[in-house]
Amino acid sequence: MQGTVSAALEQWQPRETIVDGEGNPTGETLFTTEPRSFVVCGSLSEFQAERGINERKFRSFELYRRNLIRPEVITFDELYERARFIVEADRVHDTA
Repeated sequence: MQGTVSAALEQWQPRETIVDGEGNPTGETLFTTEPRSFVVCGSLSEFQAERGINERKFRSFELYRRNLIRPEVITFDELYERARFIVEADRVHDTA
């Protein structure tokens, strides 16, 4: 993942003018600074033991992912909740 982001940054210009199929500028400009990268893995339920959360495992996971700068580590259920929140917020916005 880190190699892919690095290679992309080497290939992309910091500022890219968008053109149409004929090469005419569209009026849009793309600025590339530092693309975000994610690793989606596992589920928070993996820390659930028979009688509660295995705090040692959960703490270890949190320390690991919070000390990574790139990529961001997120679980499948966290990604699902983020997406659900966005969809629900969009629905509320559309009905207002």
